[in-house]
Amino acid sequence: MNRGGDAALQQFIAAETEKQKFQNIIHELNEKCWDTCMDKPSNKLDSRTESCLKNCVSRFLDANILITERLEKKATEMLNNHDSMSLE
Repeated sequence: MNRGGDAALQQFIAAETEKQKFQNIIHELNEKCWDTCMDKPSNKLDSRTESCLKNCVSRFLDANILITERLEKKATEMLNNHDSMSLE
């Protein structure tokens, strides 16, 4: 296979890996919020259950955003420290 084909294949694999990660997060979110909010299955969601599900999803997303931001900040700090050490 040529280099262009290799690069395209690598991009495809990376995209599929990201899709799988996203699907895993959604599955985890569904499972956690369902277990937390659903007392008993019924034909309709009552207002309490609907509110619980909305809050659960919101908390889950907020937590993931916070963790991602902190990890990015830590990685940037480590990179900056590494760069400043190599300049000395």
